[in-house]
Amino acid sequence: MPKKPENRGGYLALEAVGMVITSLSAQAVIRGFFNSEYEPIQGIFSRVPGGFSGQMILLAFMALAGTLFGGWAHIRQEPGTERAGNPGGIRRKYRKNMEK
Repeated sequence: MPKKPENRGGYLALEAVGMVITSLSAQAVIRGFFNSEYEPIQGIFSRVPGGFSGQMILLAFMALAGTLFGGWAHIRQEPGTERAGNPGGIRRKYRKNMEK
């Protein structure tokens, strides 16, 4: 039974959102690590319990979650070409084209 084509647009969007979340939150964590007076995204995280440490932990968790979501979406996309570890598929296509 042939595999039904999946919606690649949804996976691409989830991958892009994951990359954006990762880049923004990782940047805030790195800035906070080197500058103790830095207040990450004022207002949004001001009510996080634990003060500055709690904010940094939350931002690090967000960076990790964005990486996981983006990576999962990247893996779930159906590749347009054969994978490098599967040369058998490439050889079969090459042989079919040579027989013509």
